[in-house]
Amino acid sequence: MDIEQTIYESTLYIHKMYAEPITVTDIAAHAYLSPSYFSFLFRTFTGYTVKNYLNRYRLYCAVKDIRESNKQLVEIAYASGFSSQQAFTRSFSQMYGVAPAQFRLLSPNVSPFPAENLWSKGRKLSMELSNCFENVRYMHKEAFYVVGLEADIHYNNGDGTAPIGELWDLWNNNNYANLIPDTVSQGVVYGITHSETVDSKAKYAICVEVTTLDNIPVGLVGRKFEASEYAIFDTTLEIIFTGEFWRAFYSKWLPTSGKMMHEETHRSKNATFCKYPAIEVYKDWENEKSIMQVYAPVVKKDVDTLK
Repeated sequence: MDIEQTIYESTLYIHKMYAEPITVTDIAAHAYLSPSYFSFLFRTFTGYTVKNYLNRYRLYCAVKDIRESNKQLVEIAYASGFSSQQAFTRSFSQMYGVAPAQFRLLSPNVSPFPAENLWSKGRKLSMELSNCFENVRYMHKEAFYVVGLEADIHYNNGDGTAPIGELWDLWNNNNYANLIPDTVSQGVVYGITHSETVDSKAKYAICVEVTTLDNIPVGLVGRKFEASEYAIFDTTLEIIFTGEFWRAFYSKWLPTSGKMMHEETHRSKNATFCKYPAIEVYKDWENEKSIMQVYAPVVKKDVDTLK
């Protein structure tokens, strides 16, 4: 699967179906991906959540209709996919700073949506980003246990990943890394997203690897993850934050690597859910510019059956 092409085609599907009451699940099903995995990839490639993109596209279509026709605003509201004129007016006012009726009178300039360069090809990687994909290492990691803190995240809310920052503050302020017994590697902390659901929710865990789940401190959780081969990349949290690492991973590195992401063949509405999560590995980490590793679970493309 060409991930970038799949996400691009999903935007075309939105452009075609925006006037209908489509949901994130509908759009993800069209791409044959789970809603949460699709939502993660969509935001990685476009910079928008699926809901935000759909809403912005509906509003821009409404803008064109207001300018180019004499239709009543209530007609434009329903034709643009909104459930009521009130919902349309509220959303329109939040986006453009004026109500639709005022917009019709003032006719201010509005940038097209999506921007023409959203899918510009031939994008060159910066030297710093290119370095992330040099000297990729591979390792087989057996099934392992972790203990730590968890928070619920939501890929399709604008602030749906905000709990991650709050969780890190809680982790660091309470020095949990040094309070967990049976640790495998002192000073090594993982960030793991897992347990995605059909409604685009998942869990983010800050944790350390342990030898047993028999001694979990009160207030913490333990998890077990399955064995997998991992591709290991050196990067920084600063690069991760921009979204460019994962965009380059899926659009440039993965298609030429001879690998595919390791996924569990577990389907719901034609969507595949990922069982083997990527792992952020922090060792002797000080700030956003410090070197960290990303472990991406992969298998060879010629593997027909994932075990």
